[in-house]
Order: sequence, then structure tokens, then C-alpha cells
Amino acid sequence: MPKKYFIIRINNNVEIQVAFETIHGLIVDFVGKLILKKNGKHCEVIRFDSGHNCPHKDILSHGGKTIRKIWYELLDNKQALDLAIKDLKENYEIYIERFGKR
Repeated sequence: MPKKYFIIRINNNVEIQVAFETIHGLIVDFVGKLILKKNGKHCEVIRFDSGHNCPHKDILSHGGKTIRKIWYELLDNKQALDLAIKDLKENYEIYIERFGKR
């Protein structure tokens, strides 16, 4: 079961961390996180993952608690991971702005 991990650096304070595991070429588990580096800490702002046997997005509080879940039950894990990376790249500024207001 190959596991892969990589980071997409947006700027000095923002990055997207991606990890996934495959079996026979199919993604069986994944996580994509928007990370804000602030005051020496790494804050998880948004997390997409395949937990609960269904791809979803977690909107997080400053303490890392899930405020809201958005389910993607019509997507397989590859589609959801692709969506996660695209969404986080395109909308990171909005997510960070909203995170700052929570």
C-alpha cells in the first residue's frame, strides 16, 4: 500500500499538505489540509479527508475543532482529492480570512 505525502507552498505562511494511500492504483485514504503558519504555530484551517467512509471537508476552529462538515458522497476518493487540491489553491485567501474572524 504505497503512501505519498507532499506540500504545496502557497507563500511563507500558507501551505497545503497532502497525504494519500493507494491499493492497486486506487486511492483508499486521503487528507488535504490548508495550513496557516502564525506566531510560530501551524493552524489547520480546512481539512478534506476520506474519514467516516465518505469524502468530506471539515471547517475548523482555532482549536482544531470541527465547526461544520460538507459531505461529498457522490465523489470517489480520487475525485474528492482532486477537488480538495483545486479548492484549497483557488480559495485559500477566503478560507484564511474567515478563519481569522472565527
